[in-house]
Amino acid sequence: MSRFNSNKALVAYAGLNPILKESGIWKGQTRLSKKGNAMLRKALYMPALAALRYNPVILALCNRLREKGKRGKYLVCAAMKKLLQLAYGVLKSGKPFMAKIPFAR
Repeated sequence: MSRFNSNKALVAYAGLNPILKESGIWKGQTRLSKKGNAMLRKALYMPALAALRYNPVILALCNRLREKGKRGKYLVCAAMKKLLQLAYGVLKSGKPFMAKIPFAR
């Protein structure tokens, strides 16, 4: 984790950062960049599916996104990104994961 200055850098390394596709007056869609490490994305897929069922932090995120009309793969990719950010925070701080901390705002 010392390679990365922030969780955003880690998310970009994994290729889970959004990228906007547009040209001139044509406004495209926002998609994953996928320019990062494909093996890391593959390794995060199954844990994200499990987290969608059992992790309260990921459940809250996905419920918020569902209310906005997002579905399917979008939710899984958001869960993958959030898991990566949570792992970065835990490893960087050296403290155990506590579900109350990500909810604090």
